[in-house]
Amino acid sequence: MAKINLRINVTKEQLAQDMACAAAIVKLLCGVGNNAAWLVTLHAHDQAKRCKRYYHGNVRHEFRQVFKMFKEYERTLLYTNVNRFFHVADMSPDVRKKYGDISDADYYELWTGTGVAAYDRTKPLITSLWNKYRLSLLAHDVHDAEQVAWVMTAAACLELSAMIYKKAIEECANGMNLPYILLKRTFRDFDLSAINEKWAKAMKALAPEIIELYPSETEAKNIKHGLDQLQQNWTDPTLLYNSLGDAVSEYREFFRTKNEVRKALKDINDLKQ
Repeated sequence: MAKINLRINVTKEQLAQDMACAAAIVKLLCGVGNNAAWLVTLHAHDQAKRCKRYYHGNVRHEFRQVFKMFKEYERTLLYTNVNRFFHVADMSPDVRKKYGDISDADYYELWTGTGVAAYDRTKPLITSLWNKYRLSLLAHDVHDAEQVAWVMTAAACLELSAMIYKKAIEECANGMNLPYILLKRTFRDFDLSAINEKWAKAMKALAPEIIELYPSETEAKNIKHGLDQLQQNWTDPTLLYNSLGDAVSEYREFFRTKNEVRKALKDINDLKQ
């Protein structure tokens, strides 16, 4: 089989190290973006079910399709046979010894914990964004404004998570001189773009009037400001590492010893500094 030269004068070992570094960056950013966005989505779905229109036509079916896709996304990340990111047996010995007798599902849960922590830390910003959508919908006499505003907030968060994934890929490609196509192919299972599109379809089925809704200049400015704030926070290195530290503390039973927990928290703090 012919060799494909990805970069000139780069050894396989160096390429493997760079890809491992890229994996750490993608997992950290998507750990926050994907999982925080999904928590917003879960809350928004609970709100959507309070609308009478949720039970009319194919609305409920459209939302169920979103959850079906998310289950498949999780299943792929956990059980894929290629590009495995949560397979404990693939860990190097020095990394594996940090953890106790954990399963792949435990390791995945630890990863999702970073998003839970980020969600908790930025909940005021999420609620503020929801209120901006709510005020705009009320101004335009949209039915079930409070509930629909949550559905729109979730749509914005899912779109933000997809943007964060894309940004992570671009940063790795530019910062490490890695082929973009290789990174995209390797980490594509973290991309929530398809789920974002399916949620947007369900949202329009629930509230079709928003398709032709045009916020005022002030409303649009306020919403953009809310989105920018959330984006800045979900990609802020301090929040990323704080959320990672929160997850380690929350799942300390996954580590082999208390000393391993302390070492992990120290390593995270060193990186943050």
